[in-house]
Amino acid sequence: MGLERDIALRYLRAKRRSSLVSLISVLAVGGVGLGVAALIVVLAVLSGFETNLRNKLLGLSAHVTVYKAGANLPDWPEVVEKIRRTPGVASALPFVNGQVMISSPLGANGVLLVGLDPESSAEAGFFDHLNLSPWAAENLTARPMIDPWLGATTATVWDDGAGDWAQESPAAGSEKALEDGPAPDDGGGGGGGGGDEAAADAEGLEAAKPTPALIIGRELALMLGVEAMSHVSLISPFGRVTPLGNRAPLSRVFAVAGTFAVNYYDFDSRVVYATVTEAQDLLGMNADEVSAVEINVDDVYQADRVKRAVLDVLGEDYWARDWMQTNMSLFSALKLEQTAMFVILTLIILVAAFNIASTLIMMVAEKTRDIAVLKAMGASSAQIRRIFTIQGLFVGAVGTLGGLVMGLALCFLLQRYEFISLPAEVYLMNTLPVEIRPWQTLATTAVSILISYLATLYPAAQAARLDPAEALRYE
Repeated sequence: MGLERDIALRYLRAKRRSSLVSLISVLAVGGVGLGVAALIVVLAVLSGFETNLRNKLLGLSAHVTVYKAGANLPDWPEVVEKIRRTPGVASALPFVNGQVMISSPLGANGVLLVGLDPESSAEAGFFDHLNLSPWAAENLTARPMIDPWLGATTATVWDDGAGDWAQESPAAGSEKALEDGPAPDDGGGGGGGGGDEAAADAEGLEAAKPTPALIIGRELALMLGVEAMSHVSLISPFGRVTPLGNRAPLSRVFAVAGTFAVNYYDFDSRVVYATVTEAQDLLGMNADEVSAVEINVDDVYQADRVKRAVLDVLGEDYWARDWMQTNMSLFSALKLEQTAMFVILTLIILVAAFNIASTLIMMVAEKTRDIAVLKAMGASSAQIRRIFTIQGLFVGAVGTLGGLVMGLALCFLLQRYEFISLPAEVYLMNTLPVEIRPWQTLATTAVSILISYLATLYPAAQAARLDPAEALRYE
């Protein structure tokens, strides 16, 4: 093998009679390098996008969601306790949800009302991914509500570049009592005037009840023209049962406790959070039932196993979906895109491999006399074949190594300087994500070397079949 290697490297270093062979060799090295670099960068970006998207979605939705077949979950404290005792479960939170209409003096919109328990949600880290405005979580239950605008020297606004609220939380002493009386435009349709004593009593009872609070998305707040401490009305089709047996729409006034921003337009404009009690009341549900239970697990990739264990504990009246089932179509599309890009960009390396084959074919034609002399001196066909195989592999290896260095350098620059920005409301991220997966890099390197090797088979075989007598007849 040493002799073949020395001859192959000598041929590569030797000055060519035709500069075309040298040019094709350079093009072959460059083509392989560009193909490898492009493949590494594209796969790293797609992997980073998949990981970033998965983390965002897991922050916004539960790992496993448990439902009662055909109904709401009754006696939910007992169900939650059973779930929490299941191995692998990190937290279990009951929630209530339903479609309602939200309105303000500047507009109205249909939203998903989600009722949760603020204390247990905070303990489970539910609010960590929501990028809440200052004091939003505390204002769900705190009375008087803390006004983030009081004593502020700069406006509390969302900074898209920083991905956070621009102003720090105000001092703890900055508080403002939320007026307990109903806000203007409570959605009830009632007018002023009327000196009816019963109506006055009802008004007094309503005024004595603290105004409930809710957290809304940043995009929804902009659409409605509201901010923290503003009032909005929620209108639910699941109101109280009338004497006629049907349900009349129910309207309630809520105070905006704060806003959240996850940089996902559909979520920021379609979801509002309130306490479980207020959501149950507005959606016409009993106090002892919730819509479902959201479970977070210790290992997200074991969600399916934990789901089956939970269902075994609860019985066959319950069913559940894990995050992989919920987002199956999305992640399947991402996997398909990765596979498609791998195949497409591998064609660049394949094109470069034709240049390797062309280089070797021309080299065989140029070195016909040398091959004949080597064979006349006793070199076997296998040795001749190995000479040109090593030569082609060397060209492919140099191109692969150069492309590997170039690709990893580009990935590092993208990670370090983030000079490519994206609209966060569309892609859930404000810069191009990059994640280098070692197995993808190894696969790219292996495929490039393999293609380079395959490109040498035909020229090397042609050189090995050369007849020395025929080649030296006219010398």
